[in-house]
Amino acid sequence: VHRTVPQTLVLYHGGKVVLSARVNTGVAGAPTALGTWPVFERLPVTTMSGTNPDGSHYHDEGIRWVSYFHGGEAIHGFNRASYGYPQSVGCVEAPVTTAGKIWPYTPIGTLVTIDN
Repeated sequence: VHRTVPQTLVLYHGGKVVLSARVNTGVAGAPTALGTWPVFERLPVTTMSGTNPDGSHYHDEGIRWVSYFHGGEAIHGFNRASYGYPQSVGCVEAPVTTAGKIWPYTPIGTLVTIDN
């Protein structure tokens, strides 16, 4: 995942690019951490809750195609008007259809790299 705008996710399988898509990473107050981590939990659908940088709380039900890789950070589907810009609270958001294409390639242990 590249945090440089326009933000993108490039998915490799067998040494070849199988998908490249615009995604959203975390806003300045909740940036997606730089580094490489293994996927440690996968859920086809879940509820995500937490605190926004302004102190307000969110509780989003029905979040699809979730692959957690670093604490509460995950690659997942999320409906937004646009992609390619910091908009999340640390997660890597993709259009739901795109997240559904990514999810089969993220079994437990898959490495996720976040860079600039």
